[in-house]
Amino acid sequence: MAQANMSWDTIGPFLVWQFLIPLAAGWMQTILYGIFIRAGDPKPHPGSPRFIKHRRNILIAVYAAYFAFTIYEVDFNLQRSSNAYNDLGVPINVDESGLNSHFRRLTIKYHPDKVGPNIDRDLANEYYVHLKHARDIILDPAKRFAYDRFGPDIFAQCQSCLTIKEYTDSALLTAGTTYGALLIILIGANALGFLKDGSYWRYLGLLAVATFEMRTALRPDHPTLLSKYINPLITSSKLRPAYLPFQIIAIVKKSSISLAQFLALLMPLYRADPQQPNKSSGDTEDARHKQLDRLSTLVSDSNKDTTRLLEMESIPYTDNEKAKSELREALKKYMVQNAVQQEKEVRNAMGEVMMRRRIGVPHGAVGTR
Repeated sequence: MAQANMSWDTIGPFLVWQFLIPLAAGWMQTILYGIFIRAGDPKPHPGSPRFIKHRRNILIAVYAAYFAFTIYEVDFNLQRSSNAYNDLGVPINVDESGLNSHFRRLTIKYHPDKVGPNIDRDLANEYYVHLKHARDIILDPAKRFAYDRFGPDIFAQCQSCLTIKEYTDSALLTAGTTYGALLIILIGANALGFLKDGSYWRYLGLLAVATFEMRTALRPDHPTLLSKYINPLITSSKLRPAYLPFQIIAIVKKSSISLAQFLALLMPLYRADPQQPNKSSGDTEDARHKQLDRLSTLVSDSNKDTTRLLEMESIPYTDNEKAKSELREALKKYMVQNAVQQEKEVRNAMGEVMMRRRIGVPHGAVGTR
């Protein structure tokens, strides 16, 4: 079940970012057009600069909203999950005497021998054992250090660990393996041409999260941002219990993944300027070569048609070379003026040439140069 949840936690957000949000943005754009554009007024056509601009703004708004939701979701799940300090009802900076004093009050209330007759003794005993286990973790300096930084999973991961160094080495090995695998996957995907958009931000986010996690694991104190700013703010306002380092690491990991995904999807929206949708098909070197190829093909086909026409029209003048020559010249002139020059591409090419020749010529000048 845990493996299935882990897989869905990985695949689910990817499907939302890549498919559901663009689909929802299209529906929202249609609905908004129906609300804000009066009946009978023309709506922006798909592909027009105005339509593209509206689609981009809607996508950005939905992406930003989902990014905020992913952070809220992971924080909500952390609050709902079990926490040794919260279960005991003590602050995260509680000392040994304060913890023992508070646990004595909990014993009077939750000890199986103290509960009322209507309470299930087995459940009461199970809950009391859970409280004792939480107290033992906080009272043991090595376990408390590991619990604060790596969460409760560290005890299942390293059951034989006893010292701070053993817990830290085990956690760093796991983290190094994870980040190393992610780095290899990113490099391989980029080498194969995938995940190009936002690759810089992915590497930067991976480095930042790895650095933050390593710093948290190797220092005896909690991160300064957490202990001096975030926790005092939320505890004074009573928004939620104070964060432990492993909780803030989980939020940072989720935020970095979502932010990298957000930026990777945001960049293509700004790559093409919706105010100039035809900019990429302008006067580029590749476009000129293609235009020249089309003109060459057109001229070649016109020459073949002219030759066949001349041969057919000059049959009655086979013995009169002078008449045949005059007829050929007249037909060539007709073909150039009424066939070749009437082609749209030919007229556009001639106009561009004339414009280039006239650049820099003083106003009022005559001539072709």
